[in-house]
This record gives sequence, C-alpha cells and structure tokens, in this order.
Amino acid sequence: MENIIFNGGQRRRYQRGEKPIFFRRRDVPPAEVVPVPPLEIHPKFADFGYIIKFDVNEFIPGVTAKMVDWFWANMEKGYHLWAPGEHYGFDWIAAPCDVGYEGSKEASYEFDPSRPIQITRISVEHYPFTECYEHCWISCFNDSRPEDGFLVHMYQDVEGGIYWRSVGVETEASIKAFMEKMKKQMEEDGESAAPRPDIQDHMAYESATLNLFLPQLYALWEGHPDPWENVQFDLTTEQKEDGTWRHKYPNLPPRREDYE
Repeated sequence: MENIIFNGGQRRRYQRGEKPIFFRRRDVPPAEVVPVPPLEIHPKFADFGYIIKFDVNEFIPGVTAKMVDWFWANMEKGYHLWAPGEHYGFDWIAAPCDVGYEGSKEASYEFDPSRPIQITRISVEHYPFTECYEHCWISCFNDSRPEDGFLVHMYQDVEGGIYWRSVGVETEASIKAFMEKMKKQMEEDGESAAPRPDIQDHMAYESATLNLFLPQLYALWEGHPDPWENVQFDLTTEQKEDGTWRHKYPNLPPRREDYE
C-alpha cells in the first residue's frame, strides 16, 4: 500500500515532464501599505552579510494575530484558499501536530503544480533585527540554512485588524545560487516550465486575500476539541536581555498523556 500523504485538499498530481495547467488568480484589491521605519541589524548578526531584499508593512482588516498564529499550525485547512491560481497544493512533510512549531516543514506548490517548495520553520532566535512585532513566523526555503537567509512574517493587533510585515533576508551567495537554480530548472523543464515567480507580487496577493478566508475558517474550527486536528500556536515574541528575540512559548506538539 502506498503511503498516505496528508495534504490540504484534492488535487491533481503531475508526472515529471507533463505540461501543467495554470489558472488565473482572483482579482482582489491590494492591502493598504503602511510606511514604517527601516529595520536595523542587531550587532550579533552584523557579520552575516544579510541583505534585506524586501520589507513591506501592510494593514489587513478583520484579521487578528491569534488567527494567524492558528493558521501557521493548520495550513492544510486553507492553503488553497489563500492564493487561488498560485497555490496549487500543500503537504506537510513534518506536521506541527507531530513536531510543534520549530522544525515543522511544508511542501508548498506555489506557482508550479508539479514541483513543491519546501518551507521549514526556524527559531525566532535567528531573527536578526533590533525591533520585532508582537508575533513572528520565520522560515527557510528548500535546503537553505538560517545563515543563507529566510522569510519573516511578523504581525500584531491594531485597531480593526493587524499590521502584517513581510521581510525577505538573503545573502549575495544565496541570491546567486537561487538564480542559477532557476535557470537550470527552466532549461530542464522546457515547455512544461512554470512561470517564473515574482515573490513580492505573490506575497502582495497573499496579503490581499488573507482576510477573505481566514476569519471564517478560524471560526469554523474554534473550539474543536482534538488538539492534533486543531493545533494551537502562540507565536508571541519577547526580547532577551541582549536585545535579540525569542518566542515566549515553546509551541510544542500535543502530548498524549495530557488527554488520556
């Protein structure tokens, strides 16, 4: 018997070399961009050679930080709704219900319905800036390490919604490696190649759609008693004495002994 894959919904699985079908994304108004002061690198990370590729702060109405914390632990329930036409599939490689926040890993079929991007959550202790929002999610892509760069989504409650700040951190070496990988992949795929991703445009689309599904989805699952099916995260941050950051809570997986 084949292994069962825990995914976020029924979807077609493409064979290698098969030309995939791409769909148009929804026409939604963009989220409001709210200017904020630039981030500063903490002295502890000054020698890492980090480059801020992008830093965008947006206002998302109707969403709370608690909803977003929950979504990171339960993405299989709404991944396809988050960016229709660009989110084609989702699998957990290491699910939060088994490993908790740190080390949880997803296979996200963004842009390309036949090849996933692996996204792994890492500790906020790798967060390199002097200022942080009240909640923070930080992840590496594919086989990269925190030293190579990462994506940050940080957010906090404000009147009527949240501030949602997305920051891409890279190094010169990681940028070069990514460009080489994309070139090789497009040469190998030929006619079946997925459109080359515009990461910032994609994340702007995610920001615009977040409030169209998350409040309703969160309400449907609120109070569901099974902690393995309704995983709870609290990604509240706190600043350490040296000025760096950590999560206030461990966000570990549920334990059987707490429910038997």
